[in-house]
Amino acid sequence: MIIEIFRHLVDLLIEFLRKEEVWILLVLFAIVGTSFISLSDFLPMIWHYFLMLWWFWLFIILFPVFGSIYQYYRQEVYKRSFEFVLLEVKMPREIIQSPQAMEQVFAAIHSLRNSVETFKDKYLNGVVTCWFSLEIINLAGENEIHFFVRTPAQHRNVVEAAFFSYYPDIEVQLVDDYVVKLPSNVKELEERDLDAWGAEMVLAKEEAYPIKTFPYFESQEEERQIDPISNFLEVLGKTKKDETVGIQILIAPAGSSWKDKWEKLVIDLQKPTTIPIKPKTEGGPSEMSIGRSPGKNDILEAVERNLSKPAFDTLIRLIYMAPRPTFFESFAKGGLVSAFNQYTALNFNSFKLNSAAGTQSSPVKNQTDKSFISGWASKNRFLYNFIHREMPPGTWAGYWLGSSFSLNTSYASRRFAINIEGLATLFHPPTAMVLTAPHIRRVESRKTGPPAGLAIFGEEDELERFQ
Repeated sequence: MIIEIFRHLVDLLIEFLRKEEVWILLVLFAIVGTSFISLSDFLPMIWHYFLMLWWFWLFIILFPVFGSIYQYYRQEVYKRSFEFVLLEVKMPREIIQSPQAMEQVFAAIHSLRNSVETFKDKYLNGVVTCWFSLEIINLAGENEIHFFVRTPAQHRNVVEAAFFSYYPDIEVQLVDDYVVKLPSNVKELEERDLDAWGAEMVLAKEEAYPIKTFPYFESQEEERQIDPISNFLEVLGKTKKDETVGIQILIAPAGSSWKDKWEKLVIDLQKPTTIPIKPKTEGGPSEMSIGRSPGKNDILEAVERNLSKPAFDTLIRLIYMAPRPTFFESFAKGGLVSAFNQYTALNFNSFKLNSAAGTQSSPVKNQTDKSFISGWASKNRFLYNFIHREMPPGTWAGYWLGSSFSLNTSYASRRFAINIEGLATLFHPPTAMVLTAPHIRRVESRKTGPPAGLAIFGEEDELERFQ
């Protein structure tokens, strides 16, 4: 954690020193200083001027710190201006569309990205990329699986239109946020005699390598086709009536340049394999190219395909909550976490548990015990982040100032880029091959709009209610 702080300080200092104005001032100070210096007292004079300019060096050190704090403050003001709504996606009796339809929905959502383009946007207005939340959850007392999409209110019509364009039979309804029913901290957990487990999932390798996506699960023969969402539905469907199990996927559209930092990786993969050989004559070749192996060609093709599509900065959280007498942490670890193993491809990428960003169990309730304090703080932090759908802050100061509980900051939370194909594999309406009854309530009949040209009578202010 301390190393991370110094790393951010060094990055901010380097960015500050890249400005031409700073170096002009340094040169001016050097010229003025050296004009009064003789060779005999060169070093003492340098130390003297160094001490005289203590305020300048203090400014260089503190400017990045206060700059990061101010940027975080402006970002928090900007984020509070958002108004979010929660939409529930209700499934029809049968969905024939493949997850590729959901990929197009995410492509439409990606077009809503607001980017930070100017100095004013970044430092004065605190603009941050708006994020969405995709959630699959089975709430205690209902024993029913829900699909939710949380979106900024101004984007609601676009999100609904994207769903209806590719899934005309589904229903998207505005609902009350279910998180108000969940305990907001450990104190409420204890008052309700509940316990909670939470964790985050991250990619095991660089984000340039893709996970196993839905084309790998498809087959020309219908009986051999697999929908990867079924594994999650089976786990959520096995919960007891008083248990809550959920998956939360936060997504923020990434810029088109997300792939640029992996250019060197692609170039390295494109290089043919070489083997050393002993030259027969002086000056002869010392190595010979034998091309790429079929496996390396597959990796190169998969990486280039992955980087060719729009991506989202993604954060995945898992939560399990149950009464203390029946609380079984291994159910969540063995069920939810193992469900992510189906996306593993040993030569590509996979998911792994980011335990440092999750809750830490502490069976000892002695408040003087450090393990209890650590477990209490981590659960408080995770419940806060889950309920508020918190994304990691964009500044290092935000990790400290934005932490709800100083005993456990959110430095361990990490988001990663995943393209729209991978995201559609993780979250999409279950296809017809998935047995969802009785855990998902289906829409019994299809709704259609009124015919074109239907005569409507009434005043203009009355008609606005139906638009």
